[in-house]
Amino acid sequence: MNEEPIKRFTLLVLFQAQQDHATELTIGLASTGRPAIRYKVGGTWHDWSPPPAHIMPDVAAELGRLAAFSDTPFPKEGLIDVPFGGVRLRWSIRVTSADADCVLTPTER
Repeated sequence: MNEEPIKRFTLLVLFQAQQDHATELTIGLASTGRPAIRYKVGGTWHDWSPPPAHIMPDVAAELGRLAAFSDTPFPKEGLIDVPFGGVRLRWSIRVTSADADCVLTPTER
């Protein structure tokens, strides 16, 4: 799959969550019955319209690239700090296993 649309989609998700002042963002890979992308604002979870399921592994891989994950075993933690849309996207990310949700929290802006 072409990498550029996945990267743009991933950055747009981070951007929207940051603009909405999300305190937590989860991006899921496994079919858990929950929406694949959701974020918490003011204690309330908000669900994204579901993206096509087949892109979610590529989204997770893009998050790993943005956070500079190494090839070490899980759990993995990292920092995403990139410019996008005139702002800096700054998120901490942690993933406990290969099939676990990516859990992101905003860092100091």
